[in-house]
Amino acid sequence: MKREETIGDFLRNHGMSLSVAESCTGGLVSDRITNVAGSSDYFEGGVVSYSIKAKAQHLGIPLKYIERYGAVSRQVAKRMAEGVRNVFRTTLGLSTTGVAGPTGGTKRIPVGTVFIAVADERRTSVKKLALKGSRREIKEAAAEKSLQILLEQMKRNIPPFPPLLKGGEGGFPCRTDNGPDIRNCIERLRRLKAPEIVLFRKAPKGIEKNGRLGIFPASFNPPTLAHLALIKEAMKQSRLDEILILLEIQAMDKEPVGAALEDRLTMLKKTFGRDPKVSIGLSNRGLFLEKLKPLRPLYPSPASFFFIVGFDTIVRVLDKKYYQNRSRSLEALFSQCRFLVANRHEDQERALEILFRRREIKAYKERVSFITLPERFSSVSSTLVREKIVKGQSIDQLVPASILQFIKKKRLYSEK
Repeated sequence: MKREETIGDFLRNHGMSLSVAESCTGGLVSDRITNVAGSSDYFEGGVVSYSIKAKAQHLGIPLKYIERYGAVSRQVAKRMAEGVRNVFRTTLGLSTTGVAGPTGGTKRIPVGTVFIAVADERRTSVKKLALKGSRREIKEAAAEKSLQILLEQMKRNIPPFPPLLKGGEGGFPCRTDNGPDIRNCIERLRRLKAPEIVLFRKAPKGIEKNGRLGIFPASFNPPTLAHLALIKEAMKQSRLDEILILLEIQAMDKEPVGAALEDRLTMLKKTFGRDPKVSIGLSNRGLFLEKLKPLRPLYPSPASFFFIVGFDTIVRVLDKKYYQNRSRSLEALFSQCRFLVANRHEDQERALEILFRRREIKAYKERVSFITLPERFSSVSSTLVREKIVKGQSIDQLVPASILQFIKKKRLYSEK
């Protein structure tokens, strides 16, 4: 496998994105990356900032800074990588600057000197190379070394992929050198008898020890604009520090339909993969009480839990048919978490008030808050999206643009 293909798999599997600022390589790095089919999944764009003016104008590097350190320098390479990352709002930024020759070298910066920088949200690393050969050979060698350094830094700096937790008892490996083995994880999760959760993405700016975690379990089949609106409103209303998107292998009472779980996970990464406060996980249990045991090792106390659900879901949570002893189960559930309930139709806030007047559940009313979504979102559901696709109707106003493109590309939900 070519290095650019390995990089692409790694970026895609980790829900990451890349942008490139090139000087001495003149676009060769971007060319290598975009020669991989499907690279638009993770590559946002590049800038060939060849002149000093271009570095200042397109990457936001002050001219005085470039004049002070020189266009071919460790400092400018660093600012280029950080600048292109900011311009394209990507997870990673890669830059190259150097002297390809045969002229332009100095005693301090001879021909063949190349600086390569890789920036992520935590740090920027810069490497200096001394390459030999013709102008073309130096450019191609610099492009090759850039990809090598990028891949090495990604593998070195990405946090270890969390194991599939078994209530704190350990788990089985769910990753390869290029990222999580999604299919293997899904199949093993299906076979397990105990409740389990595995994280495919941990929010880089989420909860560390103490904070409020919003847990949003659903089938996301597909993710919709209503999901985005609900997360935004929940974070604002309840001052949540992190959202855990929890893709369910099996919901409480729904048979799996539509897109494969692998495709749904890809759509979730496209939708939320750049949000520093959003984690993405997979759960093999529909009952909320069963989710709590594997959640706590991932988010130890004193982190507090807030489940984000729709009105129809809270009704199911309270239904006695799901429990052998509903009173004991609900006491255990509501003692460990709160619920944020969103409307799916009009007047559901009133219906929620009436629901919690029942003697057997009114004690939990204080653990439930209502979120009112505007009608343009409250009426949107994944089921509605699938139905419109089958009928050949537009879903442009129902799903994010990236999801619309993915659905069309994969021909999801269309009748076979």
